[in-house]
Amino acid sequence: MKEFNKTFNRVFVTGDIHGDVFDLEKRVKNIPDISKDDLLIILGDCAFFYNHFFGETEKDFTRQDFAVELPITILCVQGNHEVPFKEMPAKKIKLLGGDGYESHGIYFAENGTELMIKGKKCLIIGGAYSVDKEMRLRYAYGWWGNEELLDEELAEIEARVTGKVYDFVLTHTCPYSKLPREVFLPGIDQSKVSNRMENALERIKNAITFDKWFCGHFHTEKIDGEVIFLFGGIRQIV
Repeated sequence: MKEFNKTFNRVFVTGDIHGDVFDLEKRVKNIPDISKDDLLIILGDCAFFYNHFFGETEKDFTRQDFAVELPITILCVQGNHEVPFKEMPAKKIKLLGGDGYESHGIYFAENGTELMIKGKKCLIIGGAYSVDKEMRLRYAYGWWGNEELLDEELAEIEARVTGKVYDFVLTHTCPYSKLPREVFLPGIDQSKVSNRMENALERIKNAITFDKWFCGHFHTEKIDGEVIFLFGGIRQIV
């Protein structure tokens, strides 16, 4: 199995891009003195495999080919508006001491994996529920029944990480107690929204010790104690 290990100069995180590689390019070019020796972690909904649901992989590969030419190394966390990474036409690899995938020079972290990045221990957990699920099904925009991790997957991760210490937790959605309710979309019936992932992340938050927790998903920039939400901004963490 291929192995990818690298010592990076700097490590950055950013929020969802939804396949908009031109927006990604703008974010990257705002970083001074950027190079492939720097790492950018996209906190879900990278959507490099958004169209794979319809078999339109050529568009996905074009996005990846564009992104890999940017002057930075890219690592993705799984979101909800994209194919789960384990189902991608990608190579499974050993990634920064953990598990992941590689496609066209872009790297994707496995859910529940522990990565060592520039001496920092990081826990990665992707996935979330799509609040626009009904609309996506109605207009055939694409929805994946396994956008949330299975209960048994979440239970296995919780059992394995309980009592451990991490520098960073990197997820797509957030723990339940940190939900940014002020940015909930109007017109969405919240009684139909699954909080299964958020409840699981809440249990994990209470079972581990960590310094900072970074997430995307909610299209907002916010700091709530140790949990930091990112969308269009980029934050250096190491």
